[in-house]
Amino acid sequence: MHDQPSSVKADLTTVVVNWNTRDLLDDCLRSVDDATPPGLRNHVIVVDNASRDGSVGYLHRHWPQVTVIANDENVGFCRANNQALRASASPNVLLINTDARLAPGGVAGMLDYLRRDPRCAVVGPRLVYGDGSFQRWTAGQPFSLRTLANYLLGLERLLPGWAGAAGIYLGRDTDEAFQPGWVSSAVMMLRRSAIEQIGLLDERIFVYMDDVDLCQRARDDGWNVWYAADVTATHFMGASSRRVTGRASPEALRALNRWFVRRHGHPAGLALRGLEVLGFGARAVAYAGLSVLRRPPERSSARSQMRAHATHLRLALEPIHV
Repeated sequence: MHDQPSSVKADLTTVVVNWNTRDLLDDCLRSVDDATPPGLRNHVIVVDNASRDGSVGYLHRHWPQVTVIANDENVGFCRANNQALRASASPNVLLINTDARLAPGGVAGMLDYLRRDPRCAVVGPRLVYGDGSFQRWTAGQPFSLRTLANYLLGLERLLPGWAGAAGIYLGRDTDEAFQPGWVSSAVMMLRRSAIEQIGLLDERIFVYMDDVDLCQRARDDGWNVWYAADVTATHFMGASSRRVTGRASPEALRALNRWFVRRHGHPAGLALRGLEVLGFGARAVAYAGLSVLRRPPERSSARSQMRAHATHLRLALEPIHV
């Protein structure tokens, strides 16, 4: 276990948190190697959260140049990343999920934002699926009651293009860089001096909302967050959590509610849960109707959506333990 900063002299530290995704490690680490510019010293650290698939032994055999921090238990995403941050000393840090792949030039592209803007604390690339289609949850607006209402009540889809109806995710793909409220930690580059000022990832968060929280704290302290639209990375999504693409997971919703109460207080948390009840309840009823009206081949999909939104509705009524 590493408690002190490493003596490795590096320009960049790349941190990969692994939990039972041995089959993804080769492609992830190879993409990091291929994207690292010649002459840039990149110290790669894999933090393994007590995987049972032989990941640690595999890394020792096939990637001896990688530093491995092997935990005895699954300590969660934030704590694992923080272990690597504390065990390194490079001026910049790249966080990348095992189910993400950098394209050639990706490291240099993100570093360029940090060089051009001395107040840039966080930069994230444009994320796409394996088929090249755009992921809306690559970045988005700050999480507020207004943006969450626009998302939960579907106003962002009913009134596309109107700024007042913007939700928590990007409404459309863009090739222009801008400063969003947050960028996804699936692939995220950090300036260490900024992180030292605002604090590491919040270890009260086991998984989900870590990126929204970190970016919000950076912006609160006067740092900038950049969406690098000219840098693209592939994110297959949810390999460890087995999240269904395009559907909020139960743990993500619980993490949102806990974070929102800590950030905005219990009255605002109650208001958010009211919006969730309205939004998920309406969707559950709508899909229940579609499951009756649609033709048989399409009914199963509608019923699946109905069950998912009914689950979210129940979660919205759960007590929140912050």
